[in-house]
Amino acid sequence: MKIGIVTVVAAAVSVVAATASAPASVVKVVPFVASYSGTAVVKVTETDAKIYDISASGSGIGTLVGKSKISGTGKGDASQQPCVPFAGPGAIVGTNGTKLLFTVIPGSQGCGDEEGQVFSLVGKAKITKGTGKLLKARGTLKFTGVYDRGQGTFSIKFKGTLTK
Repeated sequence: MKIGIVTVVAAAVSVVAATASAPASVVKVVPFVASYSGTAVVKVTETDAKIYDISASGSGIGTLVGKSKISGTGKGDASQQPCVPFAGPGAIVGTNGTKLLFTVIPGSQGCGDEEGQVFSLVGKAKITKGTGKLLKARGTLKFTGVYDRGQGTFSIKFKGTLTK
């Protein structure tokens, strides 16, 4: 009977040792910063509800994507004042083939000046997919920026950490 107990204990110890020495899935944390500028178009789609279609595209530079382009579409609700909430999908595509797909999430907003021409932008973009150097990247990035309705231009900066 002692041999049976010793065998069971030895087997249990070897399983624990094998599990402890097995490589764990390593999560890599990657700091991300990026800056973009470009053009944006805002069109009224529902006059009564003051719902706007938004489209934007531009270029800039970002961590691990290098020189890159940004594009996005979305909806904004101008019936909400003084700041207009907006959300929608977008993409950052690097010249090196690295791509980040994201969604601007609810809570993001643009707050206009007294004339309703220059808006300060603040919000978060949830990364939904990464390719290339950012394959399997996930995370939520904070962004700040400015949209000039009169000029049809924007500038935006992203900052945060991604995991992959």
